[in-house]
Amino acid sequence: MNKEVVKRVVLIAGGSGLIGREVQQELKKVGHEVRILTREEQPSAPAYHWNPKTKTIDKDALKGVQVIINLAGAGIADKRWTEKRKEVIFNSRIKTTQFLHEISQNTPALVQYISASGITCYGYEHPQKIYKESDPFGTDFLSTVVKRWEEVADLFSPQQKVVKIRTGVVLTEEGGALPKISGTIKNYVGAPLGSGEQIMPWISLQDIARIYVHAVNHQLSGAYNASAANITNKELTKKVAKKLNKPLWLPNVPSFAMKLVLGEMSSVVLEGTRVDNSKILDTGFEFKHRNINEVLDYIYEQQG
Repeated sequence: MNKEVVKRVVLIAGGSGLIGREVQQELKKVGHEVRILTREEQPSAPAYHWNPKTKTIDKDALKGVQVIINLAGAGIADKRWTEKRKEVIFNSRIKTTQFLHEISQNTPALVQYISASGITCYGYEHPQKIYKESDPFGTDFLSTVVKRWEEVADLFSPQQKVVKIRTGVVLTEEGGALPKISGTIKNYVGAPLGSGEQIMPWISLQDIARIYVHAVNHQLSGAYNASAANITNKELTKKVAKKLNKPLWLPNVPSFAMKLVLGEMSSVVLEGTRVDNSKILDTGFEFKHRNINEVLDYIYEQQG
């Protein structure tokens, strides 16, 4: 797919987060105009105030917008899953999307809506299965959240093309899983979690941002697994330790201990899902980082 890129006016919700900042940079590289929605009261352009809870937004943000990218959502693993926290995780995705759909009625130029989504949609019932986008959703909490998240994204269809980026574990030392793994290793308390055999579909920060830009450039639609490869928790832990030149001498952290500490949220680290990425590859997308050793080299060399 070498067709000339049509420059778009792109509005990003959640654009100030880790992935959002990277998406901004990648969009600007190819000449797209980027605007950011922020909860700051008096931001300066290209950032514009909005508050999904009160359903307020600076209308200047919407003028001429052709693509909306929604990256908004409370962190899955930031806090223990109390009933209140689960409600926050759900509402920060579903209600925000519903509000974006409401305001889209005032954006006649809009041609595409791109939503973050999660590999967690498939559940953990069949750990040996390699899931494709056409496979059914799971029935656990996260699967249910993602299912509803994608359903409300489809409110934009058929007026706009709708894209759902089912994101794997994003590898970067700036946030997410990797600094938690490397932090324990640096302090000589690193160890695989549970059996260590649970699968982690991973993707580099650069590649997840590039997938969003690829979706804009080629006006994609549909759901896509955003994962470069699958790796076990044990293998990733060992490779990080080797890269940091630190020993792993502790036994695996028992599953029961993780469940005591994390409760229901322990499923995020103790369970895993294998996914197939052929659908995104078939659109012409090429990963920069497909080898775990190469991406770890890149990450830690960037740190200097």
